Amino acid sequence: MLELDGMNADSLVDMLKLSFSWENWSAVIEISDKLFEIIAIAYETSQYNTKTPQKYQLKRNIVYYFGYSLLMKGVAYQKVGQYSESRKCIDQYSKLSWIKNLDEEGKEEVEFYKNMAKANGYVIELLEGNEEVLQEYVVFLQSIGKEELLNGMLTVLESAIRYNYSVDWVIDLFKDQIGEIGSKEKREDVRSYIDYKYLHATYLYKRKNIADSINLILDILILSGKLEDGTGFRKSVAFYELLRSEASDSQHEMHQEIMKNILEREFLNNEKDDLVADSRISN
Repeated sequence: MLELDGMNADSLVDMLKLSFSWENWSAVIEISDKLFEIIAIAYETSQYNTKTPQKYQLKRNIVYYFGYSLLMKGVAYQKVGQYSESRKCIDQYSKLSWIKNLDEEGKEEVEFYKNMAKANGYVIELLEGNEEVLQEYVVFLQSIGKEELLNGMLTVLESAIRYNYSVDWVIDLFKDQIGEIGSKEKREDVRSYIDYKYLHATYLYKRKNIADSINLILDILILSGKLEDGTGFRKSVAFYELLRSEASDSQHEMHQEIMKNILEREFLNNEKDDLVADSRISN
C-alpha cells in the first residue's frame, strides 16, 4: 500500500504519470482510486458551496480529474490483461455528463473522455483478437493527435504480435508521422516512442525479418542510452542477447560500439589508461 493520505489531486496526477512511465500498474490502480475518492469528495463539497474549499483547489476542471483517474485505472487493468475491469472504467468515463454545472471547459473534457472511451473500446477489441475492428480503428487514428497516434500504434502492434497477423499497411501509413515524433526526441515522448520501436522489432522478428528487427533493437539501445530510459534499455539488451547468434558481423560491431560509448559516459580514463569509476558513482 502506498502512503497517499494528505496528497492533493494534482500531486496524485503527477504520481500517476510517474507510475505509468515505470509501468507500475498496481500503483496506477491504487493512485487512481485515491484520486477518484478525493475528487468525488471535492465535487460533493462544491455542491454545497459556491466555491470549492481551499484544500480542494484544482489546476484543471473537475471533469478532468474524474476522467483521468478512470482512464488511467482502465489502462492499468488493460496492461495486466483484466479486460472486463478495463471495460467497466471505459464505460464510466464515457458518461461524465452527469457532472452538474459544467462550463465550456468542462463540456470539452466530457467530450474528450467520450472520444477516448470510443478509442479504448477498440483497443480492448483488438487486444482480444478482434481483427475486424482494425480498419475502423485506423480511421480513428487518422483523426487524432500524434501523441495519441503513438499509443494507438502500440495497440496495433501488440494485437498483431499476439494473434500473428500482418499490419504492414498500417505501419507504412503512419511511418512519416511516427518518424517525426522520434526525430524530436522529446523526453515526454520517449517512453512511448521506445515502446513503439521495441514492439515493431518484436513484430518484425515474428514475421521472420530478423535483420531489420536487430537494426531496430540497436536503434533503441542508442536512443534509450542517450535519453536515460532504463526500461527500454533493459528490454533491448535482453532482446539483443536473444538474437545475438543471428546478428551479422556489422551488427555485432555496432553493438560493441554502442556498449563502449555507454561505458565511456560512465567511466573516465586515468593517466595509466585504466578505467576508473566516475566520481558520480564513487561518491
